[in-house]
Amino acid sequence: MADQTDEARAVPGVVVQADDLLTRDGTAAFLGADSRVTLLEADRIADADILVVLTATVSGKTLSTMSRASQATEGRIRIVLVADHISEQQLALAVNHGLVSFLVRPFTSFSRILSAAVEAHRGRAALPPILMNMLLDRMRTMQKDECPTGLLPVELSQRELDVLQLLAEGMDTVEIANKLSYSERLIKSVIQAVIKRLDLRNRTHAVAYAIRMGIL
Repeated sequence: MADQTDEARAVPGVVVQADDLLTRDGTAAFLGADSRVTLLEADRIADADILVVLTATVSGKTLSTMSRASQATEGRIRIVLVADHISEQQLALAVNHGLVSFLVRPFTSFSRILSAAVEAHRGRAALPPILMNMLLDRMRTMQKDECPTGLLPVELSQRELDVLQLLAEGMDTVEIANKLSYSERLIKSVIQAVIKRLDLRNRTHAVAYAIRMGIL
């Protein structure tokens, strides 16, 4: 299935999965009452744009849920994870499965989960700085240990490299557009093109991949 752009569907379809029924039903009820998303049943995961996963502890089961969702949507789905904590290794795996946003459960709310889902559909990641740094450090270590530098399957333009560099610095599309004096629409188009050409999951995965390959 071809990668969808942010404009492909104005209102994203969202599936909610949680460890317990109370958390799942409460979150689903809140999201379902908002016109910015369309709530889908769990058995419609293949039609979903966003998966919201709520858990106290990230486990192998949690990662398997993400992996199955990614496979069901051929890598298209974007995942919002709400949990107490995530390890470095789990974070790297989760990003590979489609994770774009991580919310710390004791400090989040239904409204923040809704906002993260809407922003994820727009292509905006929301990883706390400490997790982003942890992910980037891990990717740099993997690059040094396992990969020769500069061997990308496709050649990236200087503009694409500039955008990836600013993403790695934590900027969103508006900030990057202002920094490079381009339109936000163009920046989104550049990001989507890189993701599609390199067969990646999302912008966080693109930054991590670029670092692993030694170009950032």
